Amino acid sequence: MLRKSTVLVFTAVLAAVGAENASAVSVLERAGNPFRTAANNQEFILNKQNVNANQFGLLRTHDFDAKVETQPLVVQGGAGADDLVIVTTMKNQVIGISARTNQRLYEVDLGVEADSNDMDAWGHTPTWGIAATPVIDAATNTLYVVAWMRKNANDNRYRDYKVFALNPMNGAQKSPPVRIFGQSQEGNGCWFNDADAVFTENGQTQQYVYPKLRAGLALTGNNGLVLAFAANGESFQGGRKNPHGFVIAYDTRGLLGQAGFSREPGIFCATAFNNWGAGIWHAGGAPVTEGDMIYVATSNGTSNNGGIDLAESMIKLRFVPGAGGSRPLLQKVDWYKAFLDERTSGDGCLWQDNKTEVSCGRSEINKAGSDWDFGATSPMLIPGSNMLLQGTKDGLIYALNKNDLGHNDRFNKLMFRPPLVASYDGGDVNENWARANRLNASIPCPDPGDVDDGTRNWFLPCSDLRPENNRMHHIHAMAYAKRDAGRGIVYVWGENSQLKSYNFFTAPDTLPTFRAQGSEIASGNMRSPGGMPGGLLSISGRPAATDAIDFNTAIVWGVYAKFGDSNKSFGDSQLVAYDASTILPGGKLRRLFRTGDDHQGGLGLMGKMIPPVVANGRVYVMIYRLAPGTDRVIGSQLKVYGLKS
Repeated sequence: MLRKSTVLVFTAVLAAVGAENASAVSVLERAGNPFRTAANNQEFILNKQNVNANQFGLLRTHDFDAKVETQPLVVQGGAGADDLVIVTTMKNQVIGISARTNQRLYEVDLGVEADSNDMDAWGHTPTWGIAATPVIDAATNTLYVVAWMRKNANDNRYRDYKVFALNPMNGAQKSPPVRIFGQSQEGNGCWFNDADAVFTENGQTQQYVYPKLRAGLALTGNNGLVLAFAANGESFQGGRKNPHGFVIAYDTRGLLGQAGFSREPGIFCATAFNNWGAGIWHAGGAPVTEGDMIYVATSNGTSNNGGIDLAESMIKLRFVPGAGGSRPLLQKVDWYKAFLDERTSGDGCLWQDNKTEVSCGRSEINKAGSDWDFGATSPMLIPGSNMLLQGTKDGLIYALNKNDLGHNDRFNKLMFRPPLVASYDGGDVNENWARANRLNASIPCPDPGDVDDGTRNWFLPCSDLRPENNRMHHIHAMAYAKRDAGRGIVYVWGENSQLKSYNFFTAPDTLPTFRAQGSEIASGNMRSPGGMPGGLLSISGRPAATDAIDFNTAIVWGVYAKFGDSNKSFGDSQLVAYDASTILPGGKLRRLFRTGDDHQGGLGLMGKMIPPVVANGRVYVMIYRLAPGTDRVIGSQLKVYGLKS
């Protein structure tokens, strides 16, 4: 039941979005579309001529009394004559704001959030509630939100996730919420929110392993609502206490209370019950969906025993709606493992005396250790092609064939080989570069003549050249500008690196080529590794004849930590806009706008994993607010940029 609600009712209908104004757009999910390209090809107001310091700037701000970890959603025409901006917070609030007047139109509180003293390793976040970007189903005018809350308002020991189906125009419930609970369907014994996974300390019994929902919500084309979970911690704990990665999917018709459809979920567990890890977090990015197919990328954990333990993997699932009121299914269709792990199982890796041929992932025994997360970004599906891209903490981008992921064939099934070294790990440069060569040891290196032009060595691990200034690191976001059926541009901004762009081709075995880069360095005052998260990106422009962006109008937007780290601490951030198509001498992108000057970011403390949202002439950016003199987050602030007059 809602604790409080202040609501204004609007007459706008989501199914009619764009019907009256073909030049307007709504942003209804993370990264703007189910392929996660972060591209808006319906931006008719902002352009390369007016995005500059004289005409473009800060219009207004809106403060929240809780931390925001989710991307804002924008409903075109949802606030009368103007856009409705929907923001969710760690206090389980759902808030609707008029984009033009800045008026808070409604605020709904979904339930008592958890005290996060055992959820936040750095102690920055006092409460833990909604941490995953919601999704809006335009066909039914439904906002789906998942909230993390206490079972009992006065007891923080036991907690539940609940799925809410709301009217996005006013926040009203469309049906009762559903508690997420159940056993996986693979026969591997995994339970989500396992009631038996408890421990007693100082006379207090409480849940042992908490799932963490950080990846954005997604919708399939056949009425599936997809949730992808990591865990609070990635280390082996033994038996019922082990953390697991889960994919959970509901039939939206059941969530809306339609007769004949189950309100129970399909549940997929990415590792065996006795093993651990394979969490799905995607740096907040949502799974890719296409029709009834779902693509997720997992992170640290046990792997290497065929298709059972799928840590450090790409997983393809099919959502199968239930028939006659039965529970829906998540069928494993295909999978890919990026690399063989460097350590095999031993004492402390697996449950009790289990020493099967299952490694502990890229980790030290009994802990996450090296932290090589393959699933450091959400996957990205290149529209109109079979190419599925994945950015990793290795600083690599893998190109997979969505129709044949390849299982353990780590190289021969890649759509181009070797994988693209887009933003390389900058720890020990010799060790990491040697590791890249080991990854590619089964591939013949290109002829040396292919790497002498000064550009191709950007992405060939076989080159003798070393990563640029030992300053390339994790990838946490990508964006894609489609030019035509066979080619496009991928933008990526890794930690301790600049924004980089690459020409991508959908034909098999056609290697990407380096195109151009930006000027600013993420966390430029820090040695790598360090300086999370690099840059978070989006692209705007007018449409081309197909579903592509008119590349001559395209703008690349980035939010990055100019100074400092936005993971263990807080980074002073900057919003920057680049001309996506113009290349200046020296291989530089032409900058159009940035906040601040060379000595400060000018934006505020970076919202850790929240990309800029561009819609209908406005750019929405979220930052943190701290209690004075502390590193405790007391809230967030939405900054709205646009044309000044």
